[in-house]
Amino acid sequence: MLVNKKSRFLYLYALTLFILSSLYGLLMRWNFAFPTKFIPYQNLLQSHSHVAFLGWGYLVAIGVIIYYFVSEENKQKKVYKITIGILLVAISLMLISFPLGGYKAFSIVLLAVFGLTSYVLSFRILKDLQGNNTSAKLIRYGIYYYLLSSLATWFLAFVITTQGKTDLYHNTIYFYLHFLYNGFFVFALFGLLFKIFENQQIVISEKLQNGFFIFLNIACIPAYTLSILWSSDFSLFYVIGFVASVLQLISLVFLLKIMRQAFLQIKWSFISKSLLIFGLISYSLKIISQILSAFPYIVEKSLALKPFFIIGYLHLFTLGFLSVFLFLIVDQLGKINLHKPTSKVGILLFLTGVFITELLLFLQGFLFLFRLNAIKNFSLFLLIFSFLMVIGLLVVYINQFSKKIRTN
Repeated sequence: MLVNKKSRFLYLYALTLFILSSLYGLLMRWNFAFPTKFIPYQNLLQSHSHVAFLGWGYLVAIGVIIYYFVSEENKQKKVYKITIGILLVAISLMLISFPLGGYKAFSIVLLAVFGLTSYVLSFRILKDLQGNNTSAKLIRYGIYYYLLSSLATWFLAFVITTQGKTDLYHNTIYFYLHFLYNGFFVFALFGLLFKIFENQQIVISEKLQNGFFIFLNIACIPAYTLSILWSSDFSLFYVIGFVASVLQLISLVFLLKIMRQAFLQIKWSFISKSLLIFGLISYSLKIISQILSAFPYIVEKSLALKPFFIIGYLHLFTLGFLSVFLFLIVDQLGKINLHKPTSKVGILLFLTGVFITELLLFLQGFLFLFRLNAIKNFSLFLLIFSFLMVIGLLVVYINQFSKKIRTN
């Protein structure tokens, strides 16, 4: 079984997909530094993004959810093995279909297969999911938001055929991304983190956990308005978006209180603590960014400086929060060894690359915003430190094939 106590295959395969996706990202940044017509930028972008958040983010998150929240008896059901197997094949083929053909028939078929299969898996997990505490509620609502986000993928085909790439087209994509990122991934990752605390007998106030869940949940749906402010001057959307961002900020206050309790009790290694701190800082910056995005001036300037602020925000989430938390979770699960000296170097190289590339993106954006001198050789520096991230990932990956693996 792909998610049993002994198997590491799913997590190593997902890490393989993440590295391949990162190589595509590196090629795109190479194209900015050294432009060439031979790199199919748009096609690589499609493959890079889909494989990163479906092949790395979704597969790891769903694998750990099954591991922690589905009983050993139910794990043995064929539906889990079959559905995860289909998802692996579909994602793997996207690595080829998007670069070669772009968002055309074969890639669309693969996405449809992935979507329908994930429905079967999601409903099966909801049926088998054990527990009713905060961690289980976070997982349950995370899956609800995943199902909600997926509705946009089917509606998108209708929009393209009837209207083309209008504002509705882009807002449909933002609907998908919002409920996938701020719904599924945020709820699932914190649900898994709270479950790890529970399993390690780290005592956290149930009142604080409930407060975090309630405010995060109330804010999730109205926070979608923050993604569509660019296409509307409707003042009510700004009000709703601002209120949602404040609710998210309140949930962050609860989260930081939870983490203060946890830090007094956890006995993790330096690397594990570093991942937790890095991920929490990234998540906090994400919340602050969303508050700022509720103001018309920021919306206008973000659109004008999209290559810096919006790309920076997306990578802040996917690399600084999502990927860092995934590493932390599979580390605590004992499925990926981050504690050999060379693995530690790999993780530190990855974190350094993420930090400096984010710093470069936002700094360049603010320099343009305030009409100051831009960073010279910006694209080259971005390429160099992106390369550092990939080197770090490769170092971690190579170290997974030693015979000894630490368990928790």
